[in-house]
Amino acid sequence: MDAGTSAVLAGGIAGAVSLGGTWITYLQAKRQTKSEAQLQLREPRKRTYRDFLQTCRKTLHVLIDLQEEESHEADAGRIEHALEQHLPALQRVLAEVNLAGPEVVSKTADETVEAFNALYQDAYNWNASGGDTHDDGRPIGFGNDYTHDIRVALDRYLKEAQKALATSADG
Repeated sequence: MDAGTSAVLAGGIAGAVSLGGTWITYLQAKRQTKSEAQLQLREPRKRTYRDFLQTCRKTLHVLIDLQEEESHEADAGRIEHALEQHLPALQRVLAEVNLAGPEVVSKTADETVEAFNALYQDAYNWNASGGDTHDDGRPIGFGNDYTHDIRVALDRYLKEAQKALATSADG
């Protein structure tokens, strides 16, 4: 092989190596940009998801605190009143989650607020019907685990929110 051909081949190899290096650098920069974008999206979502979770838990604790120690029942009127006080805040943070997305988190947040609404509707209907009383005349309240559906929905929300916030760095 003469010197000219060797120089052309060496130049071609150097060009290919340079092009390969440029391509790898491009892919790394693209991956880095995507990772930074995910992190920038993650923090506002994290605050939004946290606000929703805190508002739901606060409302749930208020409902649980309504249960009387002796009877293990909660008065439907008190449940209705407590939820009337907390549902506007739940709707506000739900709207924030719906805007933040993704859809699966939004859907589980909707289901959680719907569980609060269902309990409110049950309490409202119970009060509107006049309720019922125990043998001693005390009104029958909501007993057993009247917050069960709320807690189940909130657990689903929490799992989906955690998945949405996960990044490759969490792996």
